[in-house]
Amino acid sequence: MSKTRHSINRGRSHSWLLLLLLALMAAGCSKSAARQQATTGQKPAEPVLLFQKTPCLGLCPAYNATIYQNGQVAYVPFRNALAQDTLQLQLTPQEVQQFTQKLNDLAYTTLQKSYLSDWSDISSTYLTFYAQGKQTKRVKHEEGGPERLIQFIAWLDELLQRHAKDKSNPTY
Repeated sequence: MSKTRHSINRGRSHSWLLLLLLALMAAGCSKSAARQQATTGQKPAEPVLLFQKTPCLGLCPAYNATIYQNGQVAYVPFRNALAQDTLQLQLTPQEVQQFTQKLNDLAYTTLQKSYLSDWSDISSTYLTFYAQGKQTKRVKHEEGGPERLIQFIAWLDELLQRHAKDKSNPTY
């Protein structure tokens, strides 16, 4: 009986040691990130928009793209996308300026929460807008809606797909 109790206590102590080690590693990582932020004087880029294309029953590309205020883009492909792995893209300064202007012209706060279709086999586009790092609005678009929304989605999808294609097929 005491041998079993001793084995259980040893197992518990190993669990506690593992938890302590993980906690110390997490604390070290957060301190390292904070130290790096303090030494560079830069805050991490905040997201402006999460652009999501869902799969359809055909060959529609499905991906998520998080666009940050500094023009960085985290592109995560799912199905039929131009890349097979997560890509870190960078918009040019001119594209960042165009994106900002088109986002302002979109007046997203006036959009409805959804523009749905009667068809069930089409791709949806989700636009999640952020201000100061916090989600402010989410819009689901399947079809219809204001022309400015349709044009913004088409423009942004083409821009992201072009960058993903260039990044996944580099020329040396």
